[in-house]
Amino acid sequence: MRTIDLILLLNDFKKNNRIFIEKNDQKLAVVDLEVANDEIILKTSDNRHALKNWEFLLLLNKKELYEMPIFYDNKNSHQQLFGFRVSDDCLLLG
Repeated sequence: MRTIDLILLLNDFKKNNRIFIEKNDQKLAVVDLEVANDEIILKTSDNRHALKNWEFLLLLNKKELYEMPIFYDNKNSHQQLFGFRVSDDCLLLG
């Protein structure tokens, strides 16, 4: 998924929804992002508070990032982000 697509989709949700990565029935909090090799990599943590939707959008909403694909850390590799779902006021990316 490209950054601009995710931004447009997330704009329809509440500002204070928390952002998580859903992986194998586990929720990992999205805490930051890194730009490397023309891709965005979401940084996760299992023991910190997740970014709120407005904080996440603030980090993503930069013109130079719009066309970049989004990935998240998956142990020793990166997994591309394909979509999300909503559960209990949380946005679960995956």
